[in-house]
Amino acid sequence: MKLKNVWWPLAMAVVGLLAGGVRARARQRTTTFNPATAMNFANSEWFPRIFSPYTAHLIPEPRMSNSELLHSLIVNGKLRLSLNNAISLALQNNLQIDVARYTLAYAQTDVLRTRAGGTTRGINPALFGSVTAFGVASTATAASGTGNAGGIAGGGGATNIGSIPCCDPFAGVSFGWDHNSSPLNTIAVTGVPVVSTQTSSLTTFFGKGFLTGTSVVAAVSGFRQSTTSLGTLFNPEVPARFEVGFNQPLLSGFGYRATAKYIRIAQNDVHEANSSFRQTVMTVVAQVADDYYQLLYYRQNVRTAQQSLAYDESLLADDRKQVEIGTMAPLEVVQAESQVATDQQNLIVAETNYLEQQEVLKTELSKHVDPDLASARIDATSPFPTPSVNDIPPLRTGLEEAEKYRPEIEQAEINIRNQDITIQQTRNALLPALNVFGTYAPTALSGNRLLRSTSGGVVGVSPGGVGQSLTQLLHAAYPDYSFGITLQIPIRNRTAQADMATALLQQRQLQEQLQETRNQVAQDVRNAEIAVTQARAQTNAARKAVKLALLTLQDERKKLELGESTTLNVILTEEQYDTALGNQAQAYDNYAKAVVQFAQATGTTLDRYHIELSQAKSGEIQRVPNIPGTPLQP
Repeated sequence: MKLKNVWWPLAMAVVGLLAGGVRARARQRTTTFNPATAMNFANSEWFPRIFSPYTAHLIPEPRMSNSELLHSLIVNGKLRLSLNNAISLALQNNLQIDVARYTLAYAQTDVLRTRAGGTTRGINPALFGSVTAFGVASTATAASGTGNAGGIAGGGGATNIGSIPCCDPFAGVSFGWDHNSSPLNTIAVTGVPVVSTQTSSLTTFFGKGFLTGTSVVAAVSGFRQSTTSLGTLFNPEVPARFEVGFNQPLLSGFGYRATAKYIRIAQNDVHEANSSFRQTVMTVVAQVADDYYQLLYYRQNVRTAQQSLAYDESLLADDRKQVEIGTMAPLEVVQAESQVATDQQNLIVAETNYLEQQEVLKTELSKHVDPDLASARIDATSPFPTPSVNDIPPLRTGLEEAEKYRPEIEQAEINIRNQDITIQQTRNALLPALNVFGTYAPTALSGNRLLRSTSGGVVGVSPGGVGQSLTQLLHAAYPDYSFGITLQIPIRNRTAQADMATALLQQRQLQEQLQETRNQVAQDVRNAEIAVTQARAQTNAARKAVKLALLTLQDERKKLELGESTTLNVILTEEQYDTALGNQAQAYDNYAKAVVQFAQATGTTLDRYHIELSQAKSGEIQRVPNIPGTPLQP
C-alpha cells in the first residue's frame, strides 16, 4: 500500500509533464506564424519538458493570406487607399519584408548554436548546406575524454582528460555482458583445466566544457564477474571505480576571449539582423511611397487627358456647326478631328499607365493578388505633399542623422567589432599551450569472499557485493590521486603568426571600407538635399507656368468665340496648357520622391512615417502610422 502511494503521484506527475508538452505543441500549431516571434530559438527549454532537446522545433507553414485591413478597404469594387494605409499594408503583407523577417530567426539560431559550443552560420546561411559542416565533434571528443575515466584497472601516473568543447554538457551510460570459456594447459594457477567467466559491466559518465577553457569529466564504472577458477579471492567479484578529472589551459585557450568568440559574434549578429531588417523595411516603405506618388502622377495625367478630350470634342462640335452655316472653313473641322484623335490616343496611354501602376501597388501591398483585389480599382486619397522650406532639416543635421541611423554604417561597425573579437581569439592562439590537469580516482573491490582452510579448500562464503564497493568508493579505501602539467611550445609558430597577420589586415580593410561607406552616405545626403531644393524650385516654376498657360488658353478661346482666332491656334495653346499641367504633376511627383530620397539618405524613413520597428517585426499594426500631411487615423 505504501509503495502504491509513492509511485502513483510520481506517475501522474510524469503524465502531466508529457501532457504539458503536448498542449504547448498544440498551442504552437494554432498560433499565427511570424518568424520574428514564433521562431524564438535564443533560449532552448530543458525543464520541465525534459524530452524537448531531442525534438525538432516546430516551424509552421507561412501565412499566405492577405491581412484583414486590405479586405476592409475594398468597398464597392474600389480600394480606397491613402499613403497611410499603403504603408500599413506593406508592413503586413509585403513579401520582401516577410522574407527579411527570417534573418531575425537565423540570428537567434546562431545564438543557440554558439551557446552550445557550435560555430556561427551568419544571418544568411546557405540553403541546402550540410549541417555537420559547421558542427563541433563533441561526441568524439567526449568519448576520448572519458576513455580513462571508464576504465577499472587504474594505473599509476597523472591522467589528462583532454579538452572538451564548450558548452552543452553530455552524459552517457554503457552496459555490456560477456561469457567466455578458455581452455588452459595447466591447473597450477586456476585449479581447473577450463576457466569460464561471465561478466556484466556498467559505466556512466558526465562531462562539460566551460567558457574559461576548463574541461571536467566524471565517471563511475564497475562490473560483476563470476568464474570457475578456484584461485580467486572473490567469486563473483564486484570491482568499482569513480573518477573525476579536469583540464585547464593557462595560456593558449584560456579565458572568455579565447573560447567565446562565436558566442560574442552571434550576439553581434542579432544586432546586424535587426539592422538588416530595418534597412529592408526602409527600402520597401520608400518604394511604396514612390510608387504611390507615381500613381498620383499618372492619375493627374488621366484627368488632364480627359479634360483635353472633352474640350476638343466640344470644339469639334462647334466647328461643325460653324461649317454647316458657312461661317468657318472645312479645314478647321479637319484640324479639330485630328486633335480629338490625338487626345483619344493620349487618354488611352494615360489610362494604361495608370492601370499598370495600380498593379504594381497591388503586388507590393499583398501576399497575392486575389480575385477581389484584382478587380478593384485603387482610389488614392492622399495628395502630393505641399512644398515647404522646412520639409527637411539643415544639411548639418541631416549628416548627423545619417551617421546615426544609416544601416550601412551600423553594419560596417558591427563587422569591425566582430573582427576585433577574432583578433582577440587569434592573439591568444599565438601563446604556447600550457595546461594543468588533475584526477581523483578511487577504486573498490568486493564480492562473495571465499573462506579457505589451511589446505586450500573452500570452507565458507562471506557475502558482499555492490553495496560494499560503493562504500569503499565513498570512503576512498583505495585512493588514486594524480596531477600534471603540460607545456607545448611551437618553435617558429608561423601558422599562428600568419593567422594574426590576416586578422589584422582584415581589420584595416574593414576600417577603410567603413570610411568609404561614411563618405558615400554623406554624398547621398548632399545629393538628396540638392534634389529637394531643385524639386521645390521646379514646383514653384511649374505652378506659375500653369497659371500663365491657363490665362493664355482662356484668352485664345475668347478670341475664337469673337472670330479673331482659329481652331489651330486654340489647339496649340491648349497643348501648351496640357504640357504645363503635366510638368506641374511631374514637378510635384519629383518633389515628393526627393523628400522620400532624403529620408532614405539620412536613415530616418521609419521616423518620418512614425513606424515602430517592433510592429514591423511582428507584422501586426496596432495603429495606422501617421504620415505627415495626412489626416490622423485611429
